[in-house]
Amino acid sequence: MKRRILFLFTSLLFLSAYAHAVSLHLADTTQRDTAKINKKIRNLQADLSGYQSDLTKTQSQIPIDSVALINATAKSNDALADSKKAASDALGGDLSDAKKAAKKAKQAANASSDADDAQRQLDKDRKKVKKLNAKIAKTEKKISDLQTGQ
Repeated sequence: MKRRILFLFTSLLFLSAYAHAVSLHLADTTQRDTAKINKKIRNLQADLSGYQSDLTKTQSQIPIDSVALINATAKSNDALADSKKAASDALGGDLSDAKKAAKKAKQAANASSDADDAQRQLDKDRKKVKKLNAKIAKTEKKISDLQTGQ
């Protein structure tokens, strides 16, 4: 009988010590997981801050690019009109008129190229804004998922 009581007492003592050790391990694991989650959240918030600053810069560049496109288009149209006038003058003119018309045609081509470049830059900035908005939304969703524990 004494052996049974001693065995039961020892078994209970061992089980309680084991349960305590397991609970300490789980608490330590929870703390480590929380630290990892907090670190991920800080990293995501830093990324989000970078995306938002890039978005602000790009959005402020769009009006500048729009004005540049308007100016480049106007210059292109003016150069094209000058080129057409010089070409019509060269039809009945001499060699110097033909050279002048060729020069005006080259200027018109350059102005048109500048207008195309301005349009491409504006399109590029608009696409960048869309991509940054998508990245911001994705990062905010990740942060909220981590904060809610999903």
